Amino acid sequence: MLINVWIPSNKEFKKFEGECRKLYEISQAQICDDNSFEFIKNNTLFYLFENKNCLIGAIYYFLDKDGKLFLNGFANRKMHGLCVECLRMSLEWFKGSIYAEAQNRASALCLLKCGFRRIDGKLFCYINDKKRLNY
Repeated sequence: MLINVWIPSNKEFKKFEGECRKLYEISQAQICDDNSFEFIKNNTLFYLFENKNCLIGAIYYFLDKDGKLFLNGFANRKMHGLCVECLRMSLEWFKGSIYAEAQNRASALCLLKCGFRRIDGKLFCYINDKKRLNY
């Protein structure tokens, strides 16, 4: 299965931007992010995922006030399997500890399937200590 990943500077991103913005705005309360779509798009490491010309969702990485790398994301409904694949793929792009807060059961399951461990309550951590290949 081919999953395409687009960042805001890709021309392909523009094709899905409006739909992605709407999905984010609908999901904001559930993912506990009160920032605007423009803010997360321009101030985080933002990745949009699509498969067969269909928007799956997005994952964005950011540093919290203590300098810890966190991720947050949102997706269309009935895409759990694809969401797991997108998260697994994106975790390979970073080294070290990555944190996330699961706001619901489906999010927690996705994190656990990808190797995150519950630290406390809704807080999860993933540690990628694999060596990167340098080309």
